Amino acid sequence: MRTLVFALCLLIAPAFGADDYNRIIRLEQDIRDLERHVSTLQREVSELRRHLGTPSLAHASRPSAPASSSAQWVDAKKWHALQLGASEMEVIEILGPPTSMRRDGEVRILLYAMEIGSSGFLSGSVTLENRKVTAIEFPVLK
Repeated sequence: MRTLVFALCLLIAPAFGADDYNRIIRLEQDIRDLERHVSTLQREVSELRRHLGTPSLAHASRPSAPASSSAQWVDAKKWHALQLGASEMEVIEILGPPTSMRRDGEVRILLYAMEIGSSGFLSGSVTLENRKVTAIEFPVLK
Protein backbone atom coordinates (compact mmCIF):
# COMPACT_ATOMS: atom_id res chain seq x y z
CA MET A 1 0.00 0.00 0.00
CA ARG A 2 2.77 2.42 0.97
CA THR A 3 4.64 1.60 -2.24
CA LEU A 4 1.51 2.37 -4.26
CA VAL A 5 1.08 5.74 -2.50
CA PHE A 6 4.74 6.56 -3.12
CA ALA A 7 4.49 5.59 -6.80
CA LEU A 8 1.42 7.79 -7.24
CA CYS A 9 3.22 10.66 -5.54
CA LEU A 10 6.15 10.30 -7.94
CA LEU A 11 3.81 10.40 -10.93
CA ILE A 12 1.91 13.41 -9.63
CA ALA A 13 4.89 15.31 -8.14
CA PRO A 14 6.03 17.06 -11.37
CA ALA A 15 2.60 18.76 -11.59
CA PHE A 16 3.10 20.30 -8.14
CA GLY A 17 5.60 22.84 -6.92
CA ALA A 18 8.54 22.14 -4.64
CA ASP A 19 6.47 22.98 -1.56
CA ASP A 20 3.84 20.38 -2.48
CA TYR A 21 6.55 17.78 -3.11
CA ASN A 22 8.10 18.50 0.31
CA ARG A 23 4.67 18.14 1.93
CA ILE A 24 4.25 14.74 0.26
CA ILE A 25 7.67 13.64 1.53
CA ARG A 26 6.76 14.83 5.04
CA LEU A 27 3.47 12.92 4.90
CA GLU A 28 5.31 9.76 3.87
CA GLN A 29 7.70 10.21 6.81
CA ASP A 30 4.71 10.69 9.12
CA ILE A 31 3.21 7.45 7.80
CA ARG A 32 6.47 5.60 8.47
CA ASP A 33 6.64 7.08 11.98
CA LEU A 34 3.06 5.99 12.67
CA GLU A 35 3.78 2.49 11.36
CA ARG A 36 6.77 2.24 13.72
CA HIS A 37 4.63 3.47 16.60
CA VAL A 38 1.89 0.92 15.82
CA SER A 39 4.55 -1.81 15.64
CA THR A 40 5.87 -0.80 19.07
CA LEU A 41 2.36 -0.78 20.52
CA GLN A 42 1.65 -4.22 19.01
CA ARG A 43 4.78 -5.57 20.68
CA GLU A 44 3.75 -4.08 24.03
CA VAL A 45 0.25 -5.52 23.77
CA SER A 46 1.70 -8.92 22.85
CA GLU A 47 4.00 -8.81 25.87
CA LEU A 48 1.11 -7.86 28.16
CA ARG A 49 -1.04 -10.67 26.76
CA ARG A 50 1.81 -13.12 27.20
CA HIS A 51 2.27 -11.93 30.77
CA LEU A 52 -1.46 -12.35 31.46
CA GLY A 53 -1.61 -15.68 29.61
CA THR A 54 -3.94 -14.48 26.84
CA PRO A 55 -2.97 -15.64 23.32
CA SER A 56 -2.24 -12.94 20.77
CA LEU A 57 -3.59 -13.48 17.26
CA ALA A 58 -2.02 -10.31 15.88
CA HIS A 59 1.44 -11.36 17.04
CA ALA A 60 1.15 -14.77 15.40
CA SER A 61 -0.02 -13.41 12.06
CA ARG A 62 2.37 -10.48 11.72
CA PRO A 63 5.72 -10.42 13.48
CA SER A 64 6.99 -6.92 14.10
CA ALA A 65 10.46 -5.71 13.23
CA PRO A 66 12.69 -4.25 15.90
CA ALA A 67 12.34 -0.49 16.12
CA SER A 68 16.10 0.07 15.76
CA SER A 69 16.32 -1.70 12.38
CA SER A 70 14.43 1.10 10.61
CA ALA A 71 17.33 3.57 11.02
CA GLN A 72 20.06 0.99 10.42
CA TRP A 73 20.86 2.57 7.05
CA VAL A 74 21.94 5.91 8.55
CA ASP A 75 25.45 4.57 9.35
CA ALA A 76 27.85 5.82 6.62
CA LYS A 77 30.14 2.79 7.09
CA LYS A 78 27.33 0.53 5.93
CA TRP A 79 26.92 2.52 2.70
CA HIS A 80 30.67 2.24 2.04
CA ALA A 81 30.39 -1.54 2.50
CA LEU A 82 28.04 -1.75 -0.52
CA GLN A 83 29.57 -2.81 -3.82
CA LEU A 84 28.39 -2.71 -7.41
CA GLY A 85 27.14 -6.15 -8.40
CA ALA A 86 25.98 -7.03 -4.87
CA SER A 87 22.61 -8.77 -4.62
CA GLU A 88 19.44 -7.13 -3.37
CA MET A 89 19.49 -9.36 -0.30
CA GLU A 90 23.05 -8.26 0.53
CA VAL A 91 21.93 -4.63 0.36
CA ILE A 92 19.03 -5.32 2.71
CA GLU A 93 21.30 -7.25 5.09
CA ILE A 94 23.72 -4.31 5.22
CA LEU A 95 21.32 -1.33 5.21
CA GLY A 96 18.12 -2.92 6.45
CA PRO A 97 14.77 -2.72 4.67
CA PRO A 98 14.26 0.35 2.47
CA THR A 99 11.79 3.02 3.51
CA SER A 100 10.26 2.78 0.02
CA MET A 101 10.89 1.36 -3.44
CA ARG A 102 10.38 2.41 -7.07
CA ARG A 103 10.16 0.01 -9.98
CA ASP A 104 10.55 0.62 -13.70
CA GLY A 105 10.57 -2.70 -15.57
CA GLU A 106 13.63 -4.64 -14.43
CA VAL A 107 15.08 -1.59 -12.66
CA ARG A 108 14.30 -1.29 -8.95
CA ILE A 109 15.36 1.59 -6.77
CA LEU A 110 15.55 1.02 -3.03
CA LEU A 111 14.98 4.37 -1.35
CA TYR A 112 16.20 5.21 2.14
CA ALA A 113 14.90 8.48 3.61
CA MET A 114 14.09 10.14 6.91
CA GLU A 115 12.99 13.56 8.02
CA ILE A 116 15.60 15.66 9.80
CA GLY A 117 13.98 18.49 11.71
CA SER A 118 10.99 20.24 10.21
CA SER A 119 12.42 21.12 6.80
CA GLY A 120 15.19 18.67 5.91
CA PHE A 121 15.43 15.11 4.66
CA LEU A 122 18.28 12.65 4.63
CA SER A 123 17.93 10.37 1.63
CA GLY A 124 19.96 7.89 -0.39
CA SER A 125 19.19 5.12 -2.86
CA VAL A 126 20.44 1.90 -4.38
CA THR A 127 19.58 1.08 -8.00
CA LEU A 128 19.23 -2.57 -8.96
CA GLU A 129 18.93 -4.24 -12.34
CA ASN A 130 18.15 -7.96 -12.36
CA ARG A 131 18.46 -7.81 -8.55
CA LYS A 132 22.11 -6.67 -8.73
CA VAL A 133 23.42 -3.25 -7.63
CA THR A 134 24.19 -0.97 -10.57
CA ALA A 135 24.32 2.42 -8.80
CA ILE A 136 24.64 3.73 -5.25
CA GLU A 137 23.61 7.24 -4.22
CA PHE A 138 24.97 7.93 -0.74
CA PRO A 139 22.59 9.71 1.65
CA VAL A 140 22.64 13.49 1.46
CA LEU A 141 20.73 16.12 3.37
CA LYS A 142 18.12 17.85 1.21
